[in-house]
Amino acid sequence: MQKLLSIFTLIASVTFSAHAQEEFFSAPNYVQIERNIKEPTSTYYYPKLMEKYMAGDEKMTLEEGRHLYFGFIYQPQYMPVDTSSYNNKLAEVLSKKSFTPNDYTNILEYSNALLLEDPFNLRALNAKLLVYAQQNNTEEYKRVAQQRRVVQNAIAGTGDGMSDKTPFYVIKVAHEYDILPFLGYNFGGNDKILSSKKINYLTLGDNRFGVERVYFNIAPVIDHVSSRGGGKM
Repeated sequence: MQKLLSIFTLIASVTFSAHAQEEFFSAPNYVQIERNIKEPTSTYYYPKLMEKYMAGDEKMTLEEGRHLYFGFIYQPQYMPVDTSSYNNKLAEVLSKKSFTPNDYTNILEYSNALLLEDPFNLRALNAKLLVYAQQNNTEEYKRVAQQRRVVQNAIAGTGDGMSDKTPFYVIKVAHEYDILPFLGYNFGGNDKILSSKKINYLTLGDNRFGVERVYFNIAPVIDHVSSRGGGKM
């Protein structure tokens, strides 16, 4: 299992590096994104984007992926907090040292349940990749791997995370933790919200880059929670 996870991380790191060299990062323009995804004649019309994403369309562009990911905050099902009991169920199964065929069935069941609530749940996508790799299900593996690339690139293309002025943008706090391994980091144990700037940072464990913390813009999360009178993020 550890070997597989290492392979997944390596592939993700290569993808991130290639993307970073391709162009400079840019913050999402939420106003423009909202306008585009609601226009039926637009290339970025949301139902069309989601259809391509679910099919694992390899021709999906970076900008389409950005509209898909950040445009999700304008969908009725957007929920920026983790509330599903399947999170603990999935974590419990994945904590095992070895898996049985029944475990693989449960992993897929729990992952699919989480993805119904959050189609960009990287933990669930990674869990499905683990199962498909073991089952030699090449077709499904490629489809889910493409979905993961879309999410990863949408986030990684928004900043470098090195300061509150160049943060990575995410639409859910859980995505902060899930993206860390792709960036070559481990969570260091502390997080803090700079509410005045709608920024959250996570401290990091020792890493070869010598980076102590990574910053994330969580404006959609704070706005969503605040509009409902506050609460846990």
